[in-house]
Amino acid sequence: MDIITVDIAAAEAAQKEQKAALTAKEAAEKKAEEEAQTEPVVTVDLRPAKVRAKAAPRAAVMGASAVLCTALLFGALSLSLPKKEFSETENRVLAGAPQFSVSAFLKGDFQSGFETWFADHFVGRDTFSALHHLVQSVAGSREAGGVYLGEEDRLFLIPTTPEEENVTALADAINAFASAYPEQKYLFAVAPNAVWTQRKYLPPYAEAPDQQAQLAAFAKRLKNVKTVDLCKALSAHSDEYIYYRTDHHWTSLGAKYAFEAIAAQLETGPLVKKYETHTLSETFEGTLAAKSGSHKTRDTIDIYLPETDIAYYVNYADGGEAESSMYRRAFLDTRDQYAVFFGGNHALVRIRTTADTGRKLLVFKDSYANAAMQFLYPYFEEIVMVDPRYYYDSLIPVMNQYGITDVLYLYNADTFFNDTSLADVLLEAAETPEPAPGSGTEGSVG
Repeated sequence: MDIITVDIAAAEAAQKEQKAALTAKEAAEKKAEEEAQTEPVVTVDLRPAKVRAKAAPRAAVMGASAVLCTALLFGALSLSLPKKEFSETENRVLAGAPQFSVSAFLKGDFQSGFETWFADHFVGRDTFSALHHLVQSVAGSREAGGVYLGEEDRLFLIPTTPEEENVTALADAINAFASAYPEQKYLFAVAPNAVWTQRKYLPPYAEAPDQQAQLAAFAKRLKNVKTVDLCKALSAHSDEYIYYRTDHHWTSLGAKYAFEAIAAQLETGPLVKKYETHTLSETFEGTLAAKSGSHKTRDTIDIYLPETDIAYYVNYADGGEAESSMYRRAFLDTRDQYAVFFGGNHALVRIRTTADTGRKLLVFKDSYANAAMQFLYPYFEEIVMVDPRYYYDSLIPVMNQYGITDVLYLYNADTFFNDTSLADVLLEAAETPEPAPGSGTEGSVG
């Protein structure tokens, strides 16, 4: 009885131990299974080390090859397709292909010229440029393509900082020219850009140079040259439509206000009191729209016809017959509608009038002056406009043969301070001895 009882108790104890061991084993297996589900699976590459080293960058090489092939394809198309000389989108002349020479190559001029040419003619350039400007606009950028995106859809050219060397050279050249031709009267009239005159419409934190201070400091360097404060004349009308919103030029109204200040210094006498105003276009989209990719508004081009009996005709030194109008309406059908004034810029333009004033005006100018001639012509027997950026002849024949009595510098500030061609043209005429009348060496101009 006792033996049987002991055996039964031992069996029951053994069963409990086996059950506990089984439970522990199941728990361990379950835990291991859970851990296996949460831990990352590690794959071991059993290939030889040399094989692995060669295969690792293969994907990167294939990706780079695809990019390179695409670039080569676009490059080949850019080189083979016909090239445009003028960009209607950007309203500018595109870079021409550079001429190869050993000296140009060694100096690096050929390489830089090729880069500029290729960038201008890259296939799909206009599309990529438009997408870039769209992304900037959506991102809320305050500028695009060198243009400030201002309030009320106004666009402002971001001016470049004048270099002191250029500024000094300009002042010295103007003074030297006035000293070489002391019988003429000289007037300096350079207009501020919209970025200064209408700066209250700039985007937040946009930097704008103090062009009034720059022009005032420059005027102090001049000798025997009068100055007119166009900053004051234009800022008095800063809320009016004196600059185009999509272009860097002033409007005819802005040119009119400037002319009134200029006329007082030129002592033209009584001014024309009435004008007929005509709207030539309401669809003008200028250079700033092209540069920035912003096409939210259009500009209006007006002209002012003075009520006067004074007639005029225009001669262009680059050829063609005399024209009875300074307006070329054909340009209203192009993107560069501002070229309605004289058809754009020319090296030399002569405006001859029926005015009997005994005065002849020489105007050194940029494209701002084109819109001002509609107001200036009734007061001079002749106006000779010279754009030094395109003029490669000597000024001596102009001064000797045309009987110039007055000289006017009429520019916008950004172009004036950064254009080196004016100093070159003035110095050539100032430093070259004036030939004696009748010597046959005076030369000629158109």
